[in-house]
Amino acid sequence: KHDHLEDDLKDLHWLPIKKRIIFKIALLSYKSVNGLSPMYLQDLFRYAHHGHDPKLMVPFTPLKGYQDRSFSVIGPRIFNALPDTLKQSESVDLFKSSLKTYLFSLSDDEICHIVNRKF
Repeated sequence: KHDHLEDDLKDLHWLPIKKRIIFKIALLSYKSVNGLSPMYLQDLFRYAHHGHDPKLMVPFTPLKGYQDRSFSVIGPRIFNALPDTLKQSESVDLFKSSLKTYLFSLSDDEICHIVNRKF
């Protein structure tokens, strides 16, 4: 018999691995945007103001590959894909709790859409 890890993770209220990766990157991005991370990480983020919806600039990468997976590219991409109410959380604890709930509600297709690539 096969033991289904996904079922065990749900019972423990743990995120599946793909969503856990998104969680970690989003959390680090949130901390960087809000001045709660080291300066070398904060320096990777720049705002691109388009109308009333401030977004982080995602650096252009000419080819798909390692550059596309760097934190300076994937961090802003994931952070921009989050709902505004989540991005504007007042504390790290509130952000973490809301982010986990949000990620649990997403399908695998929606997760792939967030990062614009297949895992």
